[in-house]
Amino acid sequence: MKCIRCHGDCKYPERSDGRCPYCKGEFAFEPRTGAPITDTGFKTAIDAVSSMGTVRFLPDHVYYEIARRKRSRGVARNALYGLGAAGLLLALANPIGLLLASFGAVTGTLLWPTSEAKLSRLAFDELWKRWIKVHGEPAGLIKRSQRAPATPYRGPTDIPSYSFDRAVICDRPQTVDVLLANNFHFENNCAVLSVDGYPPHAFDTVRQMLTNNPRLVVYVLHDATYTGCNLAYRLASDPKWFRGRARVVEVGLRPAHARKLRGVWQPPDLTTAGSGGTTELERRWLERHSLELASIRPEQVVKRLYAVIVAEAALVHASQYVDVEPGVDYYVHPGSFQREAKAADGGVDSFG
Repeated sequence: MKCIRCHGDCKYPERSDGRCPYCKGEFAFEPRTGAPITDTGFKTAIDAVSSMGTVRFLPDHVYYEIARRKRSRGVARNALYGLGAAGLLLALANPIGLLLASFGAVTGTLLWPTSEAKLSRLAFDELWKRWIKVHGEPAGLIKRSQRAPATPYRGPTDIPSYSFDRAVICDRPQTVDVLLANNFHFENNCAVLSVDGYPPHAFDTVRQMLTNNPRLVVYVLHDATYTGCNLAYRLASDPKWFRGRARVVEVGLRPAHARKLRGVWQPPDLTTAGSGGTTELERRWLERHSLELASIRPEQVVKRLYAVIVAEAALVHASQYVDVEPGVDYYVHPGSFQREAKAADGGVDSFG
């Protein structure tokens, strides 16, 4: 196992005291005693979600990066089932084929990966605490404050008379934190809020500012949950939000995106089950599963959202119009999270 400090490679007897024999640095994890990951593996996950230190991130992103890497056994599963199928064809003519079929079927079944994350949140929390204790907080980590609700805005009195060209409304404060920490709002002249009143010190003022632009475009970014998938419909149809006052564009995760993210699904969130803005097929999936936006690396979230915004001129024609009722201007972007964003999708100030 390699030491992430001095890069020395040592065998278990040399590190049996939990320290590198060369630099004497402490290891956070020891696979020989049951740890599900090495220090190198954990650091690799942090480097991936931070894009080598250029993007700010939450612990949730590290959790999903590690969970995603644990699905690699599915590749071996497919190969073994292929071996079993080939052996089955030979089984009648050759006893060796029967052995191959049995080995492939039994071993493939043992390695069959579930769609939901194998690593529990509780187990990851313990890994995270141990990492922080041994190696300290990684650079770029977004530390969410647990402060009491902030005092109302007390800046210049004419600020509420201004507005924004666009707004991003999220279903969770954590998504707002990721966008703000990576300066998405600044680089795109864009308000960023969560639907439940976050950030509290600016929410009321910014929401008032959004009423000043008759050509406002609202992008709804969310998890694949009932709350998330219903959010764009809710914002577009509610007079207290944007009904008759803005075009609402759905750009979040939906069940259709889940196929490419097998291995990081979560149990369903049924706290706000509803039918507005979801199809019968989507509701069947949401009754059994959920999928968090944090399962996508933050750089990709920022770039994909940016790519949607710069394509706004074509968006009205390319998107699917959801015919709900008069005054509800509501679009579903067809592929915002279907593909990997490239460096060119990030603009001149992109991470790439």
